[in-house]
Amino acid sequence: MQEVAALLLCKLGGKSGSADEIKEVIAAAGGEPNEDQIAALVGDLDGKDVNELLAAGMGKLKDVPMGGGGGGGGGGNGRGNGGGPP
Repeated sequence: MQEVAALLLCKLGGKSGSADEIKEVIAAAGGEPNEDQIAALVGDLDGKDVNELLAAGMGKLKDVPMGGGGGGGGGGNGRGNGGGPP
């Protein structure tokens, strides 16, 4: 996952997102670059536009249920202090 994040940071910074650039970003963040994963990522994205891939992914996510409304938050105790001790 750090490889994808590093690639996106490269793209946001106006770089090409080459394997060497991805390695530099990961190393600068204190991570350890995984050569195999970086090579696979760069190979999978060869000739593809990252912005188009993200747009296609967002289009697919619109059909994924994201959960219910959830429960309400806990109320205060009526003393104006958010429920703490009196």
